[in-house]
Amino acid sequence: MFKVPTIMTADEILDKAFRRANKIQVSDPNYRFRMQKLNSSKVDSATSVIDATLKRYVEAFPSFDNIPEFYRALIDLMFSVDKIRKSLGRIDGARKEITKIGSKSARQINRTGKTNYMAYKRTEAYGRVSSIVKALDPSLRYLDEVRNGFKQLPAIPTKYPTAVIAGSPNVGKSQLIGAMSTATPKVASYPFTSQELSVGHFMDSRDRYQLVDTPGLLDRPFDERNSIEKQAVLALTLLTDLCIYVVDPTGNCGFTLEPQLSLLDSLFESIPGMRFLMVVGKSDLDIPDHVDMSFTESFSEKMGDRYLGLVTISAKDGTGLDELRAILVGSLEAREPRLKEKKDIIE
Repeated sequence: MFKVPTIMTADEILDKAFRRANKIQVSDPNYRFRMQKLNSSKVDSATSVIDATLKRYVEAFPSFDNIPEFYRALIDLMFSVDKIRKSLGRIDGARKEITKIGSKSARQINRTGKTNYMAYKRTEAYGRVSSIVKALDPSLRYLDEVRNGFKQLPAIPTKYPTAVIAGSPNVGKSQLIGAMSTATPKVASYPFTSQELSVGHFMDSRDRYQLVDTPGLLDRPFDERNSIEKQAVLALTLLTDLCIYVVDPTGNCGFTLEPQLSLLDSLFESIPGMRFLMVVGKSDLDIPDHVDMSFTESFSEKMGDRYLGLVTISAKDGTGLDELRAILVGSLEAREPRLKEKKDIIE
């Protein structure tokens, strides 16, 4: 996702810099000039190594103003974009200060004829540089934690029109992704729950569309989630404003229709602007006689233009999938899939 190199501790950076400097050798028949070259070269080598190392760290981190809003939101949940920026700012500022110390010390060494003073200025530069780098240690360790956290980010392309799949557990969401995708859905760990994230794609003409299932985030009422989970759900709205809500009227999922519809109502109320396409799954199974399927009328009236209709499907035998795909493609093409004005709701 974001390729950031392993970030060394302050002691490791200093050890690398000074080991490199100690390998410096110069030759000059004049002792004074030889000492000038040796001491100034060591200072230049040590500070250059530190400068290059810190600069590489700063430049490896993404520009948070230029990455997709979805990923900026996820990173902000895991850590804090503001804290990351401040840590990078401290490191970049320190890097520039170290470069100035190296340049000034080298000039002072080259201007004097006193060899003892040359050694003194080199030692002084080493001390000042060491203090600055050691003061960066908390920031360096923090950024290495962030780097490791980047590995947990789900690899979800943000350039494709996307729909999020929701519904109570075991209603057939994963089956739906598998049935509509051209390949087995990719599954990745999600950084905010102990659950997993499934991503599937399908093609229509030459266009690629994306389905995302987030078990553990969208399978219970919004007010029952902790603050991190709530923000994660809202972050998903930066990917899309379309939710495929799957209902299992057979009861084989372990839930009656009432709690399934209650969850749908919770999602509708808690995620402003989200449009809902209802899917009644498992049509290959018998629906109990006592189940009232007229619920769609009340939801259609309540949701207004956020209600995109209902499709009855069977992921097992393929019933209704072509109709679902057609409605889904038409609904995604009608809107910009990533609505940037939604970013305010996660801040």
